[in-house]
Amino acid sequence: MHRKTSTRRHAAYFVAASVLTLAFCAPAMAADERAVAATTPTATATDGAEGVRLEEVVITAQKRSETLQKSAVSVTAYAKETIEQQKISTFRDLSGRVPGLLAPKRSTAYTTQQYSIRGVGEIDTYPEPSVAVYVDDVYLARTVGSLYDTPDLERVEVLRGPQGTLYGRNSSAGAIRFITKDPTADRSAEVGLTYGSFDNLEFKARLNGALLSDDKLNGAISLIRHTRDGWQHSVPLNIDVNDLDLTVVRGKLASQLTSRLTAVLSADAMWDRSSQSYYTPVNQPDGVVGNGKTDPDLTWSDTLPYNFTTVYGGSLTFKYEINDNLTLKSVTAARGMDGPIYYDNDGVTQIKGDSYAGFDQHYLTQEFNLNGEYERFNFVAGLYYFQEYFHNHRLSQSAGSPKDNVGTVTHTDNYLRTKSWAAFGQVNYHLTAKLTATLGGRYTEDRRRFDNFGQQKTNTALHDPQDWNYNPADFERLYGPYATGFDVHAPWTTFSSFTPKVGLQYQWTNDIFVYGSYAEGFKSGGYDLRSTSAIGSLTPYRPQITSTYELGIKTGWFDGRVTANLAAFYNDIQDFQVRATATAATGTVVNQLINAGDAHSKGAELEIQAAPVEGLRLGVTAAYLETTYDTFTATLPNNVAGRKTLLGLQFPYAPRWQVGFSANYRLPLDTPGSWRIGVDGQYESRRYVDIYNTAQTQVKPQTFFNGTINYASEGDRWTVGAQVRNIFDLRRGQAGGYSPANAGTSPLYYRAYNEPRMINLFVNRKF
Repeated sequence: MHRKTSTRRHAAYFVAASVLTLAFCAPAMAADERAVAATTPTATATDGAEGVRLEEVVITAQKRSETLQKSAVSVTAYAKETIEQQKISTFRDLSGRVPGLLAPKRSTAYTTQQYSIRGVGEIDTYPEPSVAVYVDDVYLARTVGSLYDTPDLERVEVLRGPQGTLYGRNSSAGAIRFITKDPTADRSAEVGLTYGSFDNLEFKARLNGALLSDDKLNGAISLIRHTRDGWQHSVPLNIDVNDLDLTVVRGKLASQLTSRLTAVLSADAMWDRSSQSYYTPVNQPDGVVGNGKTDPDLTWSDTLPYNFTTVYGGSLTFKYEINDNLTLKSVTAARGMDGPIYYDNDGVTQIKGDSYAGFDQHYLTQEFNLNGEYERFNFVAGLYYFQEYFHNHRLSQSAGSPKDNVGTVTHTDNYLRTKSWAAFGQVNYHLTAKLTATLGGRYTEDRRRFDNFGQQKTNTALHDPQDWNYNPADFERLYGPYATGFDVHAPWTTFSSFTPKVGLQYQWTNDIFVYGSYAEGFKSGGYDLRSTSAIGSLTPYRPQITSTYELGIKTGWFDGRVTANLAAFYNDIQDFQVRATATAATGTVVNQLINAGDAHSKGAELEIQAAPVEGLRLGVTAAYLETTYDTFTATLPNNVAGRKTLLGLQFPYAPRWQVGFSANYRLPLDTPGSWRIGVDGQYESRRYVDIYNTAQTQVKPQTFFNGTINYASEGDRWTVGAQVRNIFDLRRGQAGGYSPANAGTSPLYYRAYNEPRMINLFVNRKF
């Protein structure tokens, strides 16, 4: 209670100081009041009679159309041309391109992705994420199965900091928005073909046009078929692994029902039959210590590929213009994910850390937004409902003996049910022509119930999944009963919070915009989906609250040729959620996801865009981050690093520095159409992959370069080109594990490396 009161008091001081500062500076500020003209959302620049200048980028990050340079929020936006030039099609492609966003270049499967923004995020794929991901205003509830190629991407927006006063589901660290193209009446078709390294073959197609006249019904359908041979070789299986086999279908129908009412029906499905991630043993061959240099492209795993992930969903959106000032929007969505997958988390033939996971998830969401636009103020008010069923059937085998293939087998079959509702809103009031105040708030109430059936036996033989047909029931039938078991049913538990937002923004001149804000983010409490004990299954963890203080300035220079935006922030994190050891209510010591203390992160982010000469576009980004655990009230389980506390350690997924750059140049050739070349690079300083800051698995500093060259005919009917990812073939372990004791005759020591250099040729045709 004391910390919460202190935080609110600091917020009041922060806002008061901002008001006084702006009030003091206002008389001296220039009187330029030029209005912002609406433009199409594009990240390109204009070259012509009026000179070279960057066009204004229009975003909808705050649920209303506004230019990026006059929005009081830290946001990075990519529009259609930049997306095409840099070949952005998945969330993972944003890694290194957005300051403050960390998206590792490898995960447990191709379509699974974790995120961290400003040091706040997850290293586990199971919990509901702190970074909310949306596709067309529809929330993706889990990181498993959340990453898939988007064939008709129109715009990408990444918001940093809590976004609870504007968005349906909790966004305590930030939000990533993918916006796809809406169907139009103009009949068109587009096909694309890519071929490259490791027989990478990707086919994309999109059809668009009117089904009924006068915009009564327009439709679009998109398809992706993406296959690629594996870039890593399994020595015992004698096959290539880490391959791709992905099919994505997305369809949309849009109707102008009346002059003020529109409806959009969207549906999509993804079938992921790629192999699960295979890992590289650091000590080769076959994990034996001291037998040569680690080859990232070899694995000694003898587990056959086993992944049947299917993701599907649909949404219905109504938008009604009540009058010239008020717009009501309803988004109804249903989504789901299912399919078993087997993880061989060691990279060797011995069984050291394997697990079968059978997922079955589906959820419903309903969001209502009321947007108001008036001369002195604008606002967003919303209601949100979320209901999820998440079933996780898991069988894990872990080494626990000096002998190979002897250890612990754990079988859990659990069900998490969530019902949540929230009311949120934000108003921007123009105190003067230049000074605007923001006030917002959100009330969230989550109710969760958890049922968990578990069994375990220790010091027992471990068995290859092929021998028990990847079926937990067959495992028990073949290898005998478990030694211990439990069957618990945790009751419905409620987690609620009110999280406010306050801020001020000042249009100093037409080219200088400053803002300050305080916002709180709510990450709900819940039950540990990985719990393997009765008491652990019955013990919930509390919500985590992030309080963010932010100051920002957005500027334009040299008559629109350069924009430079800077933001500084401080995150105060209370009751952070982490896997540690604590004493449960019954006095029993358990190792599980708990609240273990308080922490903070602070830093700054810089983004510069420039059009120095005709045809040349430059971009530079930089992010600096410091993370600190302030208190730690729990204890840590046994770990390789020998940590007893988190004090003095860094957050995982929190590099001190991130720097990126991009350059794109239209060659001055006197030919029909246009030739462009582009290069971009991303630097990331050292970071850790676990809470213990284990030295053996830390990710070393890394810099990746990518390049493109393409030709577009007049009217962009034909586009051909080449792209190279990871030009210098840099290989870094993006994640890993290390356990030298009780892991068999050789230690458990593996890394998950990024992909090697990939060269692709592509051709697109528009009709």
